[in-house]
Amino acid sequence: MGFRSGQHVGAYVIDSLLGRGGMASVWRAWDKRHGDQVAIKIIADSCGGGQFADRFIGEIRHHASLRHPNIVRVREVFSVAGQPCMVMDLVSGGSLAGLLEKSPQHRLPVETALPLVTEILGALDYAHRQSMVHRDVKPSNVLLDRSHQHAYLSDFGIALAVGEKRLTQFGSSVGTSAYMSPEQIRATGTIDYRSDVYSMGCVLYEALTGRPPFVAEGADDENDDAAFAAVLSMHLSAAPLPPKQRVPGIPAHVNALVMRALEKDPARRIPGCAEFAKRLAAGDGDNDEVRAGLLRSPMRIAMTAFVLAVIVAGVVIVMSG
Repeated sequence: MGFRSGQHVGAYVIDSLLGRGGMASVWRAWDKRHGDQVAIKIIADSCGGGQFADRFIGEIRHHASLRHPNIVRVREVFSVAGQPCMVMDLVSGGSLAGLLEKSPQHRLPVETALPLVTEILGALDYAHRQSMVHRDVKPSNVLLDRSHQHAYLSDFGIALAVGEKRLTQFGSSVGTSAYMSPEQIRATGTIDYRSDVYSMGCVLYEALTGRPPFVAEGADDENDDAAFAAVLSMHLSAAPLPPKQRVPGIPAHVNALVMRALEKDPARRIPGCAEFAKRLAAGDGDNDEVRAGLLRSPMRIAMTAFVLAVIVAGVVIVMSG
């Protein structure tokens, strides 16, 4: 079953449909007990049971345990005609995806994008410290307040507590193609917090350039199987074009951090979302790796030694004179 406007469901009065996906729909409702509006998510009729229902119940269990100022709060869980429903705080400013769609060239100024991304990185760091990986970080799961000054992470529908048995069959992948990490696509090994780092790299790339790092050029339908497969293949093997080459005004350190987050090898990515946020705020790209690269280069070492020798010789000559 579904909801309809004016329907009374327990302590709630259904108002209007906010959005619908393949797995669930989200409705605006009035909470008669607390006198405010909420969002209620109900599993889609077509997903009536089995794996999809299990995944939705898993979302409720994972999401309800999280308490962070930038994670949408779950208020209550109940069932209607056997279908689980989740009552959440209503975030009234739409999603980051909606904001990008309405923005010039579908992108945001750096000074607008970075504070929002930093808040979501903080939310993900908190979830990771609870041994929880989101696995579906994307602009439509980043909700905004009415002023678009603050961001909130939503939809832990495919979140996976670290070490928990997969609900998908071996070898299948779960996520949204434009934001999936290589390890999600392969779906053969352990997926940890570094997968969310990669997805946040994709989100920040899109927020700053107006498009994800990998798209199927010329595709007529984003649900086209060939386009889907092409994007997955690019995540696995293609080098993304640096965002600064698309938008020259992007600061060099932000460009470097995005590229580091998009490394194919999880071990080469930024070591965690807290570190990602810290480096964005500090204006620090990959200075540690730059220094390491300088030390590894024999030519750089030789050049440095030569320059030092010239300086020392000059000092000696001056002192001798």
